Amino acid sequence: MRVLVCEDQKILLDTLYESLTKFSGIEIVASVTKASDIIKNLENHETDLILTDIITDNNENALDFVSDIKKNHPKVKIVTITGFPDISFINKAKSFGVDSFVYKNISVEQLVNVLKNTMDGYNIYPAKYGEGKTILNSLTPTELRVLRLYCNGFERSEIMEKLNISQSSLKSHISSILNKTGFPSIARVAIYAVKNGLILTETA
Repeated sequence: MRVLVCEDQKILLDTLYESLTKFSGIEIVASVTKASDIIKNLENHETDLILTDIITDNNENALDFVSDIKKNHPKVKIVTITGFPDISFINKAKSFGVDSFVYKNISVEQLVNVLKNTMDGYNIYPAKYGEGKTILNSLTPTELRVLRLYCNGFERSEIMEKLNISQSSLKSHISSILNKTGFPSIARVAIYAVKNGLILTETA
């Protein structure tokens, strides 16, 4: 996945570069601080996905450039990231054709999962500011492992084998996950986790 990153704060830009390049399959082809520079760099670098802050250097709004990007580079995916919990940003991003939208309160693993799922054709938008960060926080490491395996499509028998647990233990873990998250089924939890970038599926 060839990624172009736009972030006006140099320390965050450097952090994103260092963090994302640690993951297999991700190549940062360019990094810029102004939204207007995205289009210029698309002409010089083969790009699969743009990860951009919304408010960039010189107070440029990246959403104002989305239409031109989509018109001239229709195959390029766009993921916007912001620290401002402003619902108008979400609505505008959707109307302009942004593929996915995330807040800066997520982890690098969650961000990578959003990028990968966006490349696979999913549109990921937060249900509510901060919700994605907290919904799985109460799960134990084993419960998170169970959920991660579900997100990767493993059957219950395969999960039992991988974790070396009995059927009754697996049922107990699933019941605990449902009680803590409030979802009616483990499938619903898995769908929510993947769509909101809470589980890095390839690490299962």
